[in-house]
Amino acid sequence: MQLYVHRYTLTPRRILSALGGQRPREGALLRYGDGFADLHPWPELGDVPLDAQLAMLARGETTRQAQASLQFAQIDAEARARGVSLFEGLTIPESHWPGNEPPFGFDTIKIKGLMSVPADVRVRIDFNATLTAEEFVRIAETLPREQIDFIEDPCPYDDRIWSELRAKTGLRLALDRFASGDADVLIYKPALNAPWPEHSDIVVTSYMDHAVGQFAAAYVAATHAVNPRCGLTTHVLYEPDAFFERIHCDGARLLAPEGSGFGFDDLLEALPWKKLS
Repeated sequence: MQLYVHRYTLTPRRILSALGGQRPREGALLRYGDGFADLHPWPELGDVPLDAQLAMLARGETTRQAQASLQFAQIDAEARARGVSLFEGLTIPESHWPGNEPPFGFDTIKIKGLMSVPADVRVRIDFNATLTAEEFVRIAETLPREQIDFIEDPCPYDDRIWSELRAKTGLRLALDRFASGDADVLIYKPALNAPWPEHSDIVVTSYMDHAVGQFAAAYVAATHAVNPRCGLTTHVLYEPDAFFERIHCDGARLLAPEGSGFGFDDLLEALPWKKLS
């Protein structure tokens, strides 16, 4: 099948993370046969950069992330061939709000590092593994622990150290970008093509990527047993574009976009696609 690409840029409304900052995000939509998917690397987190991944695809080579994109494109193509939405008969789980000022309907927020939080929500804090174990223990003493749902990546993962941190702080710890580990919660990003983990508490999140990638993650969340509060409302982190403007929520729950497959039919067809050579 022929492969076409459309490169895009997303403009953050604020700092996205300690590692990502507020730089514009570059990605590419893929058109593989009759299906569409997103490819949105985070080189700051170890992903192969976009230009290199596209060059590999042009040679018929793939990273695990590109494999995930092509697999989603195939899933999308099959649904489009039947003229049905991939979300037909499914319910997308609710999400936490990415920030400390949640709109009405959100009972859980996720923040990056320490910032003020409202008193009436559950809180998930992501430190992106930027602390030492000792620093986290000191910080944990200052947290409103009755509100804390979990702490994500307080420091680099180590079985023994994390077990000690859990015992010292009494807080639940969440592990990102790994399919296994001694953590209370696993953060699962479908864009990375990791095997589905065997764990009792899995939070599916998008990759802070294009709307097409966002709904690919929503599809995975809707078809698996997951934590009732996922991380799928990441479109609000960026300035609006034609795709993000089509996204709507019912309270904390994303609503499936109109169209077949992952949706956005007319917008995708109107893009200036370029054959990948």
